[in-house]
Amino acid sequence: MTWQTTGIGLRIFTILIVFSGTSLASDDDLFYPYGNATDQELPKEDDIGIEVHIARDFPYFDSNHRSLFVNDNGILSFNKLVEAYEADPFPLDDNRRLIAPYWADVDLSKGTGSVFYREITNDEEVFDRATKEVLRVFGGELGLKKFTTKWIFIATWENVPYFYLTGVGDRYNTFQTVLITDGVLSFVMFNYGQLEWTTGLSSGGEDGLAKGNKSVAAQVGFNAGDGVNFYSVVGSRTNQILNINRTSNVDRIGRWMFRVDLTDIVAGGCYDDIDDDRLSISPRVGSLLGGEVLYISGPCFDETKSIKCRIDGVVTSTSYKQHSPFTVECVTPMLLKVGDISVALSIDGGNTFPYTGSIHIVSLDIIRPPITFTSSGDTLDISWPVGNFPYFYSTAEDIRVDLNMYTYQEGNSNRRSIGGDIRLEKLVTVVSDIALTTAGYELDLASLPVEGKDVGLLQIVEHSVAPSIDVQPSMWSLPFNLNPSNSDSATTWCNEWARTAEGVNPTDDTPPCPCTLQQAIADTTWYEDDPFCNKGSQLERNCKNRPDAVHCVRARLPSTNGNGNQCCYSVDGYILHLEDFSSGGSHQLYHHAGASPYDLVGDIPFLSNYLWDVIPWNQCCVRSSSHSSCQAYLNKRPSDQCLDYNTPEPASIFGEPHIITFDDARLAFNELGEFVLMQLTSASELTSATEFEIQGRLQPFNKTATEPGTVGTALTAFAVYYAKSTTYIQVVLSERRTMDLMVWEEGQMTEWQLIDFAAGSWWRLNGVTVSSTTPSEILIQYDNGISAQVRVHSNSTAMALLVLAPESFKMRTTGLLGSWNDNPEDDNVSSTEFVVAASNSFFHYEALANYTTYNQPGFVPISTLPSTIPEEQVNLLCGNSMACAYDYQKTGDPNVAKGTKDAEEDYDNTDDSTEDVSVCPRLDAPVDGTKIGTVYIYGMSVSFTCREGSTLVGSESRTCINGAWSGNATSCEGPEPDKITKTNIILPLVIAAGALFGIISIIILIMICRIRRNRKKKETIEMDPTHERGPSNIPNPGYDDFDETPPEERKNVVQITPGGDPEYTKLDDHKKKGIDNDYMSIRNGARLLNGYDYPDEKKESKKHVDTDSEAEDEIAAIKKHFKAERELQM
Repeated sequence: MTWQTTGIGLRIFTILIVFSGTSLASDDDLFYPYGNATDQELPKEDDIGIEVHIARDFPYFDSNHRSLFVNDNGILSFNKLVEAYEADPFPLDDNRRLIAPYWADVDLSKGTGSVFYREITNDEEVFDRATKEVLRVFGGELGLKKFTTKWIFIATWENVPYFYLTGVGDRYNTFQTVLITDGVLSFVMFNYGQLEWTTGLSSGGEDGLAKGNKSVAAQVGFNAGDGVNFYSVVGSRTNQILNINRTSNVDRIGRWMFRVDLTDIVAGGCYDDIDDDRLSISPRVGSLLGGEVLYISGPCFDETKSIKCRIDGVVTSTSYKQHSPFTVECVTPMLLKVGDISVALSIDGGNTFPYTGSIHIVSLDIIRPPITFTSSGDTLDISWPVGNFPYFYSTAEDIRVDLNMYTYQEGNSNRRSIGGDIRLEKLVTVVSDIALTTAGYELDLASLPVEGKDVGLLQIVEHSVAPSIDVQPSMWSLPFNLNPSNSDSATTWCNEWARTAEGVNPTDDTPPCPCTLQQAIADTTWYEDDPFCNKGSQLERNCKNRPDAVHCVRARLPSTNGNGNQCCYSVDGYILHLEDFSSGGSHQLYHHAGASPYDLVGDIPFLSNYLWDVIPWNQCCVRSSSHSSCQAYLNKRPSDQCLDYNTPEPASIFGEPHIITFDDARLAFNELGEFVLMQLTSASELTSATEFEIQGRLQPFNKTATEPGTVGTALTAFAVYYAKSTTYIQVVLSERRTMDLMVWEEGQMTEWQLIDFAAGSWWRLNGVTVSSTTPSEILIQYDNGISAQVRVHSNSTAMALLVLAPESFKMRTTGLLGSWNDNPEDDNVSSTEFVVAASNSFFHYEALANYTTYNQPGFVPISTLPSTIPEEQVNLLCGNSMACAYDYQKTGDPNVAKGTKDAEEDYDNTDDSTEDVSVCPRLDAPVDGTKIGTVYIYGMSVSFTCREGSTLVGSESRTCINGAWSGNATSCEGPEPDKITKTNIILPLVIAAGALFGIISIIILIMICRIRRNRKKKETIEMDPTHERGPSNIPNPGYDDFDETPPEERKNVVQITPGGDPEYTKLDDHKKKGIDNDYMSIRNGARLLNGYDYPDEKKESKKHVDTDSEAEDEIAAIKKHFKAERELQM
């Protein structure tokens, strides 16, 4: 049967009640040990309670508690001692926060019965028992792998009698409550032994039972003390509550369990009522590759039911484990998409799926896959974790696994073409039936059949399970490059890729790169940190393939064509151009986040970008040593020069409260209520409708606005509306989590929901992305380019909100953060100008609160500075910050003052970092010359040199001034090719011919002398038939042909660029046969060629920009010139 329970306002819960005849569970099995030497005991008095200070925070009704009261009348209370013996109906107000395992009129004064209690802070055996109980019951409610008991409090009422006027009644009760927590999650366990009475005499009882309408029986449940929030087991305050020891909500007779750390009390167990169709699912956040085990609870399960899951339309079987009777396990299929994914459950074999929930799927760069690797050449050194696989309760030593290789392919690089094929499929089992505890493997990619494949991924599955990536628990890796790592293969691959690859249109609406590292870090409007290369990264191999970069950012959102943009920066703080450094960023054909609905080529999150953008860059600019290969990539993926970049404008509110407007006016606004902080109107001339609005709530520091002596107010909450999104957002201060971010999806949610940043640090919602890696900071980034960063500094009780807005919103923005029009004089507003009307409020009001709770027009704050803090102490804390000094003197709270100082510094740093810089177009080196300098912003210079024999024409050095270069265009001019031939080739040949003629003449003279000397022999010689006359044996000088230089003697020489990529700046300071390496340079500042480096079918010239016929002719002419010079030197 079912009993109905009520709680949390008017919400209705239905929970399973299990009957097992009339027998009771054994106290030894059910109860935690009590009554031993470590227990404390209440005095033998009536209506008594004792406060106990505890060693760890116990979260209860979303508040942390460090003390509690043990009361003889069957309750534990917080905040205050509750001495009432009669169970009043829930909900109760007056701060009466209590846990009631059995609230009734107990009387210990007659010497019968005992109440024991103890705190446990270090007992692994008891902790392990409690942890197992929690995990058994709350499998689908929380992350099973995350909870470990750290603290327990046990209170036991043993054989306690009810109040009787004279003597002692003949009925006794025994029950126990166990409080369990890890400091974050909290659970309460009720254990019931023999129960014989419900009502004392003073509560209208007769013989220990309730009689008539005026009798009040025992109450079981939880009360928050605010008059609204509560949980009461139905049957409370009636004699039916006696049956609670023969029932259970966790399939254990006499035991009831609840999760109590949130505002909502969550009952353990399951429900049979179809009206409650909500599923509890853990984990809430998963990977797009699938293979993750979901632990789901809700309806009641047993081994006789045919249970199936449907995840994003894919139906899979489930597993049911007796050790966790309230949870089934479903495995996520391969999804290849991100966002909220529907989960439905059937208990009738798939005929109907009435129970629903959702999970949030994120990309591979948000939740890193568990398999990791490092690469060296074609070898991967692979590692994986050994715990909690394939299930959280699995014993690693017993698990055998297979390591599989998968490949990812998309059939056509152009998403605008029809028929593109997307495949993630198994290629080969790398190794089979190995122990999970092996924890690693060394893989030689060259030994696998990967030819023609570009992208690989690794998967681990349990051995002997039928292979199906849709249903098997799996561990995955990030993708990696399957192509051979040697330079020649990479160059060949790159040339073929460049021949057919689709290029990126640089005029697309992708936002231009910030010009400096400071701008890139500060600008959260359109950009986000690259997770694989950023200054805050904890990765051991951060910026692995970008040695010249210390930080990269990438466009948050795809352009209208689905393109992305990556921007990288040097340690000196300047943007790296791919033309100058292989570490530079570039436009991306496909955005890293993909594009909804994620079913076309190029739209798959992370994987499409990796295939069509990362792999080509890796092949052409990292693995290939040919600069022309990186140029080929650059021709398809141009590097952004930040010429059109406009910095956003910051505004902020913080402290008590201080406002810095978009026009940089600094104001104090010491008011109470809800106000419009920022309002953006439509750009259309046809309407003045609100396009975006931030509303802020200013409340007193001491949270008692109606009390006299309130010294000031602070920002304690704000709410945001965006017309192009269905998502409303509210951020409020939280005692337990510092801040809470709540969302409401219009048309999809019936109530506001708390974003659980503990489950996932990054959430993509409709029109907005929210993220938080620390409880004291939340970043909200809207698709219109507005970002809001909220922080709580130094344990302050005030929020600090920093808003960044694109320059295009100027002249359309008003509110307390200023009328953005470059005129700070009109930003000083009255206290009523931007008050939020009740009908226009976007705020969510908690229980017992409404608009008037926070808006009191009669509020008059104290404007004087009552503090007597010595000036030296103020200066020591605040330094030069006047806002900090003001708040310190006014509130007397150093945390508030320090928070104000930190927030003001945040604004000042952001304001400095978002200053515009003047940028000039990138300069190339002149043909046959080099350049020194790769920074193209105001005040920076680039200088040029020419090869020996060429003359520099134009400016030797040019400086960037106000967006243009000083001086004149630079070129290197030398003798014309025909002049080179006549002057440097023909004349030396004539001289050489003359010398040769002289040598021949001498030989002739010698021969004449010999003829004269042997005149008598001449006739004999001429008559000798065996003598054969032939040409004279003159040695051939045998000059080596230029194009036959041994390949092993060739050197790669490149343009000298200080600070450049190591692969771009390998200089050959060795001179061969007197030929200077600096003689030869190839167009636009490309690498230099010496006399032994030339293009042939095996090795390409590493030209930086041009490869046209004109350049080839020029190369040929210079080679000819060098050859002649060498001949002269021989």
